[in-house]
Amino acid sequence: MSRSEIIVVCAGGHGRVVIDILRRAGHAVAAVVDINPRLHGSTLDGVTVIGNDDAVFARKTADVMLVNARGNLPKRGAGGLDGRRQVFERFTARGYKFMQVLSRDAVISAAAMLEDSCHVITGAIIHPGAVIGRDAIINTGARVDHDCRIGAHSHIAPGVILCGNVTVGAECHIGAGAVVTQNITIGPGALVGAGAVVVDDVAPGVTVLGSPARAAER
Repeated sequence: MSRSEIIVVCAGGHGRVVIDILRRAGHAVAAVVDINPRLHGSTLDGVTVIGNDDAVFARKTADVMLVNARGNLPKRGAGGLDGRRQVFERFTARGYKFMQVLSRDAVISAAAMLEDSCHVITGAIIHPGAVIGRDAIINTGARVDHDCRIGAHSHIAPGVILCGNVTVGAECHIGAGAVVTQNITIGPGALVGAGAVVVDDVAPGVTVLGSPARAAER
């Protein structure tokens, strides 16, 4: 078994996307794993779901490279904002590594910095001075302008626009089509609803909705 064996973790929609991107870049995807036993033995776009985490743990860390296909989802509690981080930490605690997934048709400035295991998906644009944190997702068609900073495990959903010098903390979810105006700071664990227009800073752990975005009632 060679080091080039790529295994995708989580057999959902984002898994299909990353498999397609990897294939277009000339990579072969060897297998998928998922904690849902009902998926074991099925295929995801022609790639077999070979089992759960134990199918990875049976392999030496030097023999595989993982891809984190777990989304960071716009909800709190189990399976929500912290889901992607939990997958990442479950495997890295045992010494496994995750690879970056960078779509060939994304536009990524040479003056941007991308940390390990982040994903930049089809049609995304990342401008100079931007820093994309570890394991973050910049999803389909999202635009990250100059000098933005995206925290670890955060998810910038499809069609989001981050204007210049926006800071997004760790484990945030910026919903599809949201717009964040320049110089805004969004605290760790915050959730910005789809289509929101953010014109003020967002405190850590707060959910904001609407245009202009306001804190959601609890």
